[in-house]
Amino acid sequence: MLKKIIPGILLCLIVAAASKLSAPLIPSLGDVSIAIILGVIIGNILPESGVTAQGIKFCEKKVLELAIVFMGFNLQLNTLGALGAKAFFIILPVMLITIFAGLLVAVRLGFSKRFGYLLGIGSAVCGSSAIAAVAPVLEAEEDEIGISISVVNLMGAAGIFLLPPLVHILVMGDIPSSYMVGGTLQAIGHVVAAGFSINDTVGDTATVIKMLRVLMIGPIVIIMSLMLRKRNTGGKLSGFIPLYVAGFIICSIIATILHNHTDFVHNFKLIAKYLLMIAMAGVGMKIRFADLLREGPKAIMAIVIIFAVQLTSAAILIKILDP
Repeated sequence: MLKKIIPGILLCLIVAAASKLSAPLIPSLGDVSIAIILGVIIGNILPESGVTAQGIKFCEKKVLELAIVFMGFNLQLNTLGALGAKAFFIILPVMLITIFAGLLVAVRLGFSKRFGYLLGIGSAVCGSSAIAAVAPVLEAEEDEIGISISVVNLMGAAGIFLLPPLVHILVMGDIPSSYMVGGTLQAIGHVVAAGFSINDTVGDTATVIKMLRVLMIGPIVIIMSLMLRKRNTGGKLSGFIPLYVAGFIICSIIATILHNHTDFVHNFKLIAKYLLMIAMAGVGMKIRFADLLREGPKAIMAIVIIFAVQLTSAAILIKILDP
């Protein structure tokens, strides 16, 4: 078994390393998205049933689940103490609206409900990481994972340039602007870039608000597990909570307890990032160009509509609760 998966694992490692090296050249995309893109290119060159096939499958399934476990180190629960109750009444409703918008828009455009949840949750929570975390629970197809991560990150990159002039047009102060930026943009990198381009106060506050959304990964995955009643056959903490979700929660608790041990926590964050890149390289290699050409334009249309709904709902709630 080990001999059969080693070639594919090595290939995914090479692609992940290449994406890491390429990331500074295309900062708006990020290393995870680049890993998918490189994976797609290489996967369409290699034969589907070649010597690397089993190793690639191992990466896009098992390595992904391990990456999700270690992603828990990114979430320190004491971050919530820095936010007031108002943040919850603005951010959580916007997240729910965005998820339902993803579901409704995707179905209306002819996509599966799974794909709608991926788009909605990716937009509502934190882009690539959220999609990667919820995909196993949804039993999403490789092309659905790859396309959703690509378009969500594309929209987030566009949001870096859209949000600063938008909050200016809406005549928002620093705190409302922080809610707008931190409550809508997909990745932490997008929030940091847009927030600090407005000013340092917005940048700092928007980052904290963003962490509230990131902390919702675990609860959302558990809720999806409960809704769909997905049962792990290879070991489980309870009837319908996947083992990797339990690991995610445990790592988050450890990170919270050891938050002063920055080097320890930081090293595990790096491990999570590298594992995620390896897994996404595997996901990319399972995507066919034909699928991208067929679904790409409609997926972009879907994410634009979802982002518009997200921005509108955020602006309305901010106006009501923080005029």
